Amino acid sequence: MKNAEETLKTLSLMHAPTGQEDEVADFMEKKFKSCGFSVTRDTLGNVIARKGKGRKVLIASHMDEISMAVKSITEKGFLKFVKVGGIYDPMLIGARVIVHAKERRMGVVASKAPHQMENEEMKKIQEAKDLYIDIGLASKKEVEKLGIRPGTHITFTGEFGHLNEHWVAGKAFDNRVGCTVNCGIAEAYADKQPPVELCLVGSVREESGLFGAGVATFAVEPDLAIAIDVTHAFGAPGESEEDIPVGLGKGPALAVLEGGGYGLITSNHMVEWLETIAKKANVPLQMEISERGASDASRMQYIRQGMLTASVGVPLRYMHSQVEVIDVRDIVQTVKFLQGVIEAFPQRK
Repeated sequence: MKNAEETLKTLSLMHAPTGQEDEVADFMEKKFKSCGFSVTRDTLGNVIARKGKGRKVLIASHMDEISMAVKSITEKGFLKFVKVGGIYDPMLIGARVIVHAKERRMGVVASKAPHQMENEEMKKIQEAKDLYIDIGLASKKEVEKLGIRPGTHITFTGEFGHLNEHWVAGKAFDNRVGCTVNCGIAEAYADKQPPVELCLVGSVREESGLFGAGVATFAVEPDLAIAIDVTHAFGAPGESEEDIPVGLGKGPALAVLEGGGYGLITSNHMVEWLETIAKKANVPLQMEISERGASDASRMQYIRQGMLTASVGVPLRYMHSQVEVIDVRDIVQTVKFLQGVIEAFPQRK
């Protein structure tokens, strides 16, 4: 891939709350077209790019990010909100956000200062229902003049930066990392035809229920469907390799089982085939299972009569925060691995 880090940075700094993924979708559409793919956008907003002939391989990466939405506006101009996606309440306090009014406006998630709390209050987790967003206005009327209303979307904002030579931190790596991988695959076939009908999908509404990828998979009806997402990596205090057997800088991770078996279950034949491809491509392939959580593959596998499906995750720390961390080399390795899958699929029986 030409410049994985720069592409990830560009995508990370964009804002695409669940159900309003247009900014990232526009970028993905432009990228796919520049690589010679034909592109359509469906009713929900999925970006579906196609190139080549033969058996169909669909590779989906969701474009949306965890977000919030305005629930109500107080008379003094503060915003009460609801969470969209899996957000842990304590990480909200002190967060900077963007309110998606007619013109975007910065806000801060705030709560009562500790100096003003009783001792018992300080021992409790501050819940989202007790927090509010301050956008610097003094009344409900002033807020409403900006076009802010119940349902207005809110996203986090933050910087992109380096922790060391290869590790970067930023917001919305879940799943702009997967989008970066899909851009890398498109680049790989910019000047040549893939040996399959390659369908690259930027999917919507993953964080609220894996909906977009399911719709796209139903429409395309691929012979092989692959979800590209991030997955948990061990190494932080309190997290052991025994509990999370996936590490940063050790290559992509293949999901063998998601959601404690209520989602994707990958067959032994598929696991063995993908292991063979990774070995041939000289790409380290990690294995992971999850008791909670699932990727788009958990919905894709059960579309129509059932789909041949795989889920590949790029290792990441601190998921669903504004300081998610990845090793950029894992993106490059994931692109290389998926190229191997694409090239090998026409011969798979």
